[in-house]
Amino acid sequence: MGRFSNPFCFIATLLLAIIAVSSVAAQQGQYHIKKAPSNIPGLPDRSGIATYSPLKAIDGSTIQLKEEDGIVYSFTLDAGTIFCQGETKVSDWSFLKKSGKRIITVLTQDEEHKNALIIWNLPPKISMVNGNIHFDLPPMCQ
Repeated sequence: MGRFSNPFCFIATLLLAIIAVSSVAAQQGQYHIKKAPSNIPGLPDRSGIATYSPLKAIDGSTIQLKEEDGIVYSFTLDAGTIFCQGETKVSDWSFLKKSGKRIITVLTQDEEHKNALIIWNLPPKISMVNGNIHFDLPPMCQ
C-alpha cells in the first residue's frame, strides 16, 4: 500500500500544505535573521530583525508599519537609513507614501535598536522548503 492509500487523507494533507504555505506567504510581522547577507551595513554579526507589514505613516524621522491585528511597529530614520525602491537605491523616503497597502520590509539590528537600517518597498520572500520556513530579504539595492 502507498503512503496515501486513502484518497481523503491525500486530499486533506494536500489542503493543509496549501493553507500552510499561503498563510506563511501572506503573514505580516517580524522575523529574526541569523545569517543576513554580508553586504548589509549596520549588522556587525549578520543578525537582525526584518519587520514586514503595510505602511501606516512615514515622515523625515520615523516610519510606522501596522499589522492587520492593530500592532504598530515604529522605527527611526537617520542619515544612514538606506531606501530601496525595487533594486534601485533612492535618496529619500517620499516614494514610500505611494505604497498604499503593499507590504514593505524594514531591517533593524535588534529589538533594542529601533533605527531602520534598510527599508524596501517589497515584501520578503517566504516559502516552505522541506517542511521548514525559508525567509529571504528583498534584494539589496544598488
